[in-house]
Amino acid sequence: MNGIHRLRTTLKAVRSEVKARPFVATTLVGFSLLSMAGFATQSPDANSQSESKDMTGAAIHRFWTAYHGNDYDAIPEVQEQLQAAIQNDAKNPTLHALLGASHFWHIGEAARDRIPNDPVLAQDMRDAVDSFGRALQLDYYTQHPIGYITDDHLPGYLGITTVHLGQENNDPSLIAQGDQSLDFAVYEFPEFNSFNRWAAHLTDPRDSDSYKKALNSLWQALDNCVGGAIDRTKPDIGSYLNLVTSVGRKKACWWENNIAPYAFEGIMLNLGNGLVKAGQIDQAKIVYANARYAKNYATWPYRQHLEQVASSNLYARSAMYANGNPSTDPPLGVPNRGCSYCHATVPERYVSP
Repeated sequence: MNGIHRLRTTLKAVRSEVKARPFVATTLVGFSLLSMAGFATQSPDANSQSESKDMTGAAIHRFWTAYHGNDYDAIPEVQEQLQAAIQNDAKNPTLHALLGASHFWHIGEAARDRIPNDPVLAQDMRDAVDSFGRALQLDYYTQHPIGYITDDHLPGYLGITTVHLGQENNDPSLIAQGDQSLDFAVYEFPEFNSFNRWAAHLTDPRDSDSYKKALNSLWQALDNCVGGAIDRTKPDIGSYLNLVTSVGRKKACWWENNIAPYAFEGIMLNLGNGLVKAGQIDQAKIVYANARYAKNYATWPYRQHLEQVASSNLYARSAMYANGNPSTDPPLGVPNRGCSYCHATVPERYVSP
């Protein structure tokens, strides 16, 4: 318990640091934040309260329309609408969280930006950290419509963006700060935040302790999803399909997840690629095949990428991670995509760069 106490103390310090910085209102990836859509602060009169609630609802709806609609080009408009809603509903954690998500989406899929060297991209990760931190401050002990007093996705989002910001700036202390937030987040919500801890370090060298911990964290996500220990040597999950659910925390694991409809396929793609990077080819093949268990696999806009990787020379692919040149490492998700391949319900509207 002493370790958990230290993590709680660290997370409080992260919140305090974010609060101390000038707050930039602009962005977040939202898996279960949709449940918070009804929040609004108290207004001086009924008319202004109603107007504020309408703006909040419209901004949240606009975010999800663009996010699920794979409409990357709509991000500036989404951010503008979220910022306008924040002016009238400044203490609504969902607005700040979704603003953070929009920044994270923007930088995570920067190759889709139609403006070469868009200067906004340079600020995105910082803005994502600020917005997630603000959302977490406001969310803590806020009563949710479904009864929870905190949204345990938020520490994971703050943690992963803090790690990425530290990586961008070559700042080991900031990376360590983000890692401690992620450890706490995994303690609170392992089914979901174990993936964030993986994603924070998936590009680390394959023989590094940080990469091994990240890959193990992805295994831990699956263990928590099934309430047991997945066989690491023969990781077929067919015997666990009776656990598929569309409610509660464990919906984050499966395809019956209205926030991230293709989360299951995304997890299998990441784990399969992660195992290839680690040189575990036989296990990776089983994991790739697991993706087909999803009832919505046939409609997954990015299934072609998984199939191309799975049918490729995986031994040659694995060797590329061991050649000492990280610039040639194949991506562990869909190339140049960060959020869309789990959240988008439709294909991309144009051929991206």
